[in-house]
Amino acid sequence: MWLVSDIIRLVPVFFNLVPGVTLNSYIVAVYVREWRRKKGFNVPDRIVLLLALTGIVYQITFTIEVLKFYFESHSSPGKSLQIYIVVFNIFLMNGNLWNTAWLSLYYCLKLVKCSHRIFLPLQRRLSSSITQILIVSLVGLFFISLPLPWTLHLHYKIIKDPSGMNHTHPVIDMDVRYVPLYMVLGSLLPFLLIFLCIGLSVRSLLSHVHQIRHHSSQFSSSPQLEGHLRAVRTMILQVCLCLALYLTLYDDLLFPIEIGTVAKVVSFTIITCYPSFQAAISIQGNPKLRNRPPTRDTPICST
Repeated sequence: MWLVSDIIRLVPVFFNLVPGVTLNSYIVAVYVREWRRKKGFNVPDRIVLLLALTGIVYQITFTIEVLKFYFESHSSPGKSLQIYIVVFNIFLMNGNLWNTAWLSLYYCLKLVKCSHRIFLPLQRRLSSSITQILIVSLVGLFFISLPLPWTLHLHYKIIKDPSGMNHTHPVIDMDVRYVPLYMVLGSLLPFLLIFLCIGLSVRSLLSHVHQIRHHSSQFSSSPQLEGHLRAVRTMILQVCLCLALYLTLYDDLLFPIEIGTVAKVVSFTIITCYPSFQAAISIQGNPKLRNRPPTRDTPICST
């Protein structure tokens, strides 16, 4: 029999499968249509498209992971396959963080004015080498994720509910000697990059908003002002989402036993909802995605 917390954790899995796949598929459909028209993508479009594809794969594999977690028998082959699915999903989540970090860096270099001798070459080279950067970061993340299957340990813990009945609960432990290094390279570095870049970008946008309000008597109806404020909201939502994901990964990998039932449910919900929230943030912050789906007679709006 299942615990109440198990049932609660299964609910968001099924409720987020459809919106997660649908929203990310919508992003892919819009960009595929644009590619057919223009035969090319700019830098942010490539990264957002990669984020959407990652979100689709993650939402599906995570659902499979949960179903195997709760419905399969506790045999050794099942354990082995379960571990590989868990490792693959951890890889996808960290890959998503790194891709978001490169997107944040791109916008930061575009928005922030700086004359530092290191900053200017980055501005010139990022656009031309973003594809190579994405590939190198994902390949590097893949190699540092290779030891995970041998450091994860799946076992089943017997838990008694208030009525005295025993329940078998799956638990994944991780080798604490490897976790700190993996967390730094896989999650902490991209999150710090996201936080720094978004912080600088928001500061630059708010400074520009202040200038617009200072020089315009009708600032409340300024399209440029509304666009800046929407970008600020989008960036703040993005950094909050990445912070929630990082803290969830940190707690689940380092303290899988110590966290309480409520914390487990919250962290499970964050991991489950992440692709849906990521896609929703991308759509509401991008005019190309936010506007009505383009038709054959309607050109796609540019960012």
